[in-house]
Amino acid sequence: MKKLLLISTLILSNSLIAAPNIPASEQLGPLEITEVSSAEYKALNGPGLNGGLDGGFAGGEEPSKPTVGDRVETTGKVIQAARDMVALGEAIYELVKKGRPTNVTEYAPISVVPRDPETKEHVDPFELEGFSIPVEKNFTAKIKNGAGKEVVSFTYRVIYSYGGSFNGTGKYLTGVNIIPGSVKTSYGWDFNASMKLSGIMNHGSKLDPVAGIMITVKYQMNSWSNAFERNDTMHITGRGELKSYVVQ
Repeated sequence: MKKLLLISTLILSNSLIAAPNIPASEQLGPLEITEVSSAEYKALNGPGLNGGLDGGFAGGEEPSKPTVGDRVETTGKVIQAARDMVALGEAIYELVKKGRPTNVTEYAPISVVPRDPETKEHVDPFELEGFSIPVEKNFTAKIKNGAGKEVVSFTYRVIYSYGGSFNGTGKYLTGVNIIPGSVKTSYGWDFNASMKLSGIMNHGSKLDPVAGIMITVKYQMNSWSNAFERNDTMHITGRGELKSYVVQ
C-alpha cells in the first residue's frame, strides 16, 4: 500500500512522468528563467490583452511601479532576524492573482540592515549610507506543456540597491522588490505567482558584514484537471550580485 501511495505522489508532483489518463497538453515541463535586456523586456511588454498568449499586460494596462515616496513612507516590519542583522518587509508578496499582476505599491520592499551594537535594535534603512542607485534586472519565466507548446509566459523586474554601510562598515541591501510585468497564458490555464524571503546570511565577517538574501518565487498553474507548482530562488548580496536557481 505504501509503495502504491509513493508512486501516485510522484506522478502528481512531477509533470515529466507520463500519466496514462493525462494528455500531453495537460502536463507541464520545467520552468525556464531567462534574463533579458531592457529593450527586450520593453518589447515583450507591448500593448495587448491577457489570454491565448497574444501579448501584453493582463487587463491591457501596465501595473503601477513603486516610487520613492512609496519607499520612504514605510520600511515594513521585521520578517527575519539573525544575530547581527535583520530583514524588514512583508511576509509574502502576491505578484500575480489569477493571471493579473497585482499592485506592487501596496507592499514595503525588503531591506536587510544591521543591529545597532549598543541598543541591539535594528537600524532604520535611512540611517545607512552609500547605497547604490537602484539596480534593475529583467527576466522572463516560461513553462511549456508536454506537447512542447508554451502555456505560460511571465515577465518581471527585480529592483534593489546594495552596498549601504553603517558607521563606515558593512554592505547591506534596501528596496529589494519584484515588479510583475506581463502575464500570458493559454486558454484553460490559471496562473498565480508570489514571492517571499527564504533566508538571510552574512557573506562577510562579523566586523565587516556583507548581507545576503534568498528570495523564493512560487509559480502555481491550474487547469481543469491538474495543478502544478514551480519555484525559482534568487540570491542577492550586498555587493550587488544576483543569481537565480530554478527548483523544479
